[in-house]
Amino acid sequence: MDYTSATTLETGMRCHTEFYNATRTRVVTDVDAAMGGLGEQPSPGDLLAATVASCMLSMVAYTGKRKGFETVGICIQAACGEGTQGVGSLHFDITVPMPTQPQQRRLMEAAVASCPVGNSLHPDIPKVLHWHWAQ
Repeated sequence: MDYTSATTLETGMRCHTEFYNATRTRVVTDVDAAMGGLGEQPSPGDLLAATVASCMLSMVAYTGKRKGFETVGICIQAACGEGTQGVGSLHFDITVPMPTQPQQRRLMEAAVASCPVGNSLHPDIPKVLHWHWAQ
């Protein structure tokens, strides 16, 4: 197995992750202050929601490139809802700022639904989607 990152626990329940890419990208997460953490950085749940959103947009970009329509500028706001045993739900507001045809909308919706990262999560974690289409 070729590992792609290393995560180290620091004080205050903060973790830093360094990726083994060319720039050695570093991501820091905190436990929420309400749970005794520092609360200064995104929580792991926030990062999970953002990761799924990034995967969704990657699938939209791939579909747009294959089918010949523009996708630059589409934005997903993401949030993690707490459940009784951790992540209870993921919420996504998807804004498409450019005019689209019905067929393009169907393709984008299918691309988002095909996100392999989101689909690898337990099916009991709902993904709540709200689409906002330009007029």
